[in-house]
Amino acid sequence: MVRIEGIWIQNYRVLRNVALGAMAGTPNSAALTPMTAVIGKNGVGKSSLFDAFGFLADCLGMGIEEACDARGRGGFDRIHSKGVDGPIEFYVLCRTDPADKLILYLPRH
Repeated sequence: MVRIEGIWIQNYRVLRNVALGAMAGTPNSAALTPMTAVIGKNGVGKSSLFDAFGFLADCLGMGIEEACDARGRGGFDRIHSKGVDGPIEFYVLCRTDPADKLILYLPRH
């Protein structure tokens, strides 16, 4: 089973530049744990964070264009952060086994 240890998301809905876990940008950033709680005020991006994982899965399973429209996302213009010109980007740090080396997944444009 693949375990995600860190994720960086840019320009996805309200998540303009968010890093979690081992991708948090500090040398001692801890990996995400199997049980990670996400808490915060309304409107700060909790639902967008969880949909980002679903979006990535949908991109791999059905393709990018279809993923933009799936699950009520409403197309690329609705999921791209408002007021920015850059692309939507995801970087995922994971490993398939605790003893394996880390894998950095960088989707290509």
